[in-house]
Amino acid sequence: MRPALTVFGLLAAAELLTPQRWWLERLAFVVPGPRATRWLLVADAVCLVALGLVARKPLVGVPLALGGGFIALNALGLALTDFYLGLAAFHLGVGLTTSLCARRWRWLGVALIVLALVLGALT
Repeated sequence: MRPALTVFGLLAAAELLTPQRWWLERLAFVVPGPRATRWLLVADAVCLVALGLVARKPLVGVPLALGGGFIALNALGLALTDFYLGLAAFHLGVGLTTSLCARRWRWLGVALIVLALVLGALT
């Protein structure tokens, strides 16, 4: 019976630590499911390629945009302490950047933002 009490004690202690992450739990509706995330990453890559093609030198711009996107994704995952929340913020950030900077392909950024929000709410 003694080990059962320690397990319940650990569970009670864990309950005391969770209010620090309530803000993360409230944002769970924005985070898409795993299958939707795969397709959103493809859409992110398309938007990053569109951003690279807008550059003066597209042969340099496309790899720089993809590499910068990869670094930004990892930085958001570390900064928000939850990779999937960072991934949701990354989808919105890439969509916003594409809609503001890609002249001919602004609609790609808007479509990515709408798709990320809809898939986040549905999955």
